[in-house]
Amino acid sequence: MANERTDLTAGPARSKPASGKWRYRAYSIAIAVVIVLIWELAPAFGLIHEIILPRFSDTAWALWTLVNQDFFLRHFTVTVREILSGFVLGTLIGFVLGIALAVWPVVKKVTYPFVVAFQSIPKIVFAPLFIAWFGFGETSKVVMAIVISFFPVLINTMVGLESVPQDARTLMRSLRATPLQIFWKVSLPHALPIISAGVKAALTFAVIGAIVGEFVGASVGLGFLLELYNQQLRIDRVYAVIFVLAAIGAFGYFILEWLDRKVIFWRDDNNS
Repeated sequence: MANERTDLTAGPARSKPASGKWRYRAYSIAIAVVIVLIWELAPAFGLIHEIILPRFSDTAWALWTLVNQDFFLRHFTVTVREILSGFVLGTLIGFVLGIALAVWPVVKKVTYPFVVAFQSIPKIVFAPLFIAWFGFGETSKVVMAIVISFFPVLINTMVGLESVPQDARTLMRSLRATPLQIFWKVSLPHALPIISAGVKAALTFAVIGAIVGEFVGASVGLGFLLELYNQQLRIDRVYAVIFVLAAIGAFGYFILEWLDRKVIFWRDDNNS
């Protein structure tokens, strides 16, 4: 009887999160529909000039036309390559520096002020320098993406490793664990959820870095197309390129979110 009561009460408890998830998705879809309707009707009724905000249908047609152009794949591929290269390298650099600052207090005391000072500089001021140093090719854009994206990984790695409970470390020392064993078995698993948040932020920053680099100097890439269409007042094409960039960022973010749930399976909010 106890097992029967447990099964009867377990069913509705499991269904609540699922029903809530679908309800929130319905809300999101409803909001999206409202935004599209306003976007379509506001220019149609003259509330917003179409040079500022073209109709949604015109933007959708511009997007369809753009992605079917022969040149689009080349520009798309270059920008995605810059984003991924900057994101991966920036994440690795931020992760390694974050570990160094968290594990060795002397390193943090000596270098952290310089890291903060560097981060406080608006990164766009480096774009002309990177063009002068690395040329107009992809390298300057990758470096810009690295410079913008590494900091959130660094900070989250450092904070995550420093937030490990002292009792857990003391317990591992009482079991005669080496510092490396404590790091791999306690510190890193505890910090991974926080590090993951920094990695997801780094991806969005890498997109910004690559596009900023293409704005300053490029002859290929989505940032180049964005600047070109803006100069030509092809605002519908401008919004179309923005849609593509948003899709790249969102797709990458949700991939990382999926990996987060699969890899960091022990986190408390995994089922929320």
